[in-house]
Amino acid sequence: MSGTGTGLLSARGLHKSFGDLSVLAGIDLEARPGQVLSVLGPSGCGKSTLLRVLAGFEAPTSGEVLLDGVRLSGPSADRGMVAQAGGLFPWLTLRDNLAFGPRASRRTGTQVTAVVDELLSATGLDGFADALPKQLSGGMRQRAAIAQVLANRPPVLLLDEPFGALDAQTRLRMHEWLRALLAERPTTVLLVTHDVEEALLLGDRLCLLSNRPACVVDELPVPFGADRGRAVLADAEFVRLKATVLERVLTA
Repeated sequence: MSGTGTGLLSARGLHKSFGDLSVLAGIDLEARPGQVLSVLGPSGCGKSTLLRVLAGFEAPTSGEVLLDGVRLSGPSADRGMVAQAGGLFPWLTLRDNLAFGPRASRRTGTQVTAVVDELLSATGLDGFADALPKQLSGGMRQRAAIAQVLANRPPVLLLDEPFGALDAQTRLRMHEWLRALLAERPTTVLLVTHDVEEALLLGDRLCLLSNRPACVVDELPVPFGADRGRAVLADAEFVRLKATVLERVLTA
């Protein structure tokens, strides 16, 4: 079932097991409209499994996922997911990749063109519309992968370590680009990452998970403005909070 409304994504009592292996042990969290919720946890704790359950690609063993109070079952256009490897079709041009979702939803040719042109401009890729994915840099491919999902206008965007394969400088530029993009088109975002700095640069709130089987051990707000840039890395409060969160992750 598909939810409609503002984009409030909730997990209630989520448990997930694969046979005798328990991965999620009663997850409760809430991703709020117009905010980025960063989910952090030790390596292998089940962060990606959580995201797949929220996306509907895995059914929970028990518990429920709700969008604006409506219980969800299976994938839907309400939740767009971007994985680390992205989801671009290698045989399609960038323009056709972005047009794939809108065409599948049977929008008119004029509507598809308008959506694609807008996203090419918003992502700074309008000069590469006819390029194949292999002709784009890593940062460009990840911008395109996010744009491909946003072309379907989902109220919820799920990001599974989308910048993990990029070098440090490109990753910083991508962080600034994504925050600017989200400022222009507010979306509910849930970001799974192992990088504390990334979680603080992008998140409005942090959700910390324990070791497997994962449960929520803490939630805290990120006390920096929406217009934060790389300069915040030198901020004393940022440095202090980063050290605190890192210690919590290491001892979770």
